[in-house]
Amino acid sequence: MIIKNERKFKELEIILSDFLCDKNCPYCTAKITIWPKVEDDIHKLSLYVGQMKKLGYKFHYVTIGGNGEPTKHSYQKLKTIVEMFDDYNIPIKRVLTSGNIFRPEERDKYELFKNHNWMFEITTTSIDNDLDRKVLGYDNNYFETEAFKNARIRLNYVLLKDNLNSFVDEINLFSQKYPNIETFSLKLLNVNTKTDKVDNPLSEWIIKNAIPKSDRQMIADILNQNFEYLGEAYDTFSWKSKQNKEIYFSWKKVEYGLFDLVYYGNKFVNYQLEEIKLDSFVPMLYFASRFKKEMINKIEFTLKNDFRTTLIGNEKDFTDFNSHSFIENEHKIHYQYLGPFYNEQASDGKLTSTVCEEVVKTENELIDKCDTFMVYFDHEPSPGSITELTYASFQKKDIIIFYQIEETTSYELKSSNWYPIVSAIMIAGKEKVKLVPVNNENDILNYFKHL
Repeated sequence: MIIKNERKFKELEIILSDFLCDKNCPYCTAKITIWPKVEDDIHKLSLYVGQMKKLGYKFHYVTIGGNGEPTKHSYQKLKTIVEMFDDYNIPIKRVLTSGNIFRPEERDKYELFKNHNWMFEITTTSIDNDLDRKVLGYDNNYFETEAFKNARIRLNYVLLKDNLNSFVDEINLFSQKYPNIETFSLKLLNVNTKTDKVDNPLSEWIIKNAIPKSDRQMIADILNQNFEYLGEAYDTFSWKSKQNKEIYFSWKKVEYGLFDLVYYGNKFVNYQLEEIKLDSFVPMLYFASRFKKEMINKIEFTLKNDFRTTLIGNEKDFTDFNSHSFIENEHKIHYQYLGPFYNEQASDGKLTSTVCEEVVKTENELIDKCDTFMVYFDHEPSPGSITELTYASFQKKDIIIFYQIEETTSYELKSSNWYPIVSAIMIAGKEKVKLVPVNNENDILNYFKHL
């Protein structure tokens, strides 16, 4: 499915893949839909986020969720996700949690979200915590921890037949007892977001115990009678309580997730697991060439004369791994530059240019992710560029080869690198490889100026 010309969404939801959780909710969406297990490609997400910032995508929320409890993922993974949104003007950033984040052993992760001003989104069925723990199957009353009481909280209140006559009073009680709760969201449970079928015990529990969507008007009428109505957006209505708290109620008439953009594994999908493609995104480019490094003194060096610094427009962005570098001219963006960088990012998040295996592994993965592979061969051999070209050829990438014309070469292809160039054509196929002879690096820069 291709989304055309749409750059404004209600929510960007990042669903992490692990099913590990310390709750046993009888209506668990993950257990109902059973999404396939995938590896979370957080670097690919950072590239997409870099494009969305550049292209002006707007979201009201960004949410970290999961098939299981998202805060059970590693600190480094969560840190990478949180930091990529630091300079993104999204009004509300939140992480869904079972309450695990408020445990003492998760203090570092808690401080990470708190220090970056993220909200914690928790779910309950009752202000009676003994009853809530019995229904949702968890063992710690995190409501009474200092961590919970000092955090920004969004509370999801699940509407059940057992709390229909008490939910208004409970919202007011929650407001009085926990003034750090900023927002209440009343939840009608989805029977099955993937198929709408009642074909499992969890969906059957929802039918037996939850308020059905058909009673949405009744819930809205109760809210109108008790709170100040504020308005509607994205199929969600909002009210304000006497304690000046926001109360949201999703009407659930439109297709579930219609206004959301969901990232899962390494791509965007909808809740039926159909892949979503954004037609405004530009291709991702890997541009191989030997680094033109010049020493300033015995320790310092510069890459300012490497043509890729000029293409990107910033030496630091070419030197250090990042997800926000683009190649553009006259305000038109042509490519997102994804590598190589002089300092690649190791698996522990640190920048490195000395751990050889990490660099090779990282750069091969970057080539895997690129849409277009380019390489420049001048008169000096570059074993790295030759190897990268061969790898890209086997991956059947779209390849553009810039080669410096060497008239002294006796071969038909006027380059001392004729062998890897011809090999690439033979491996990838003539239709996948474009050859561009140049006199020098200025010709490459002119090539991009005239795209």
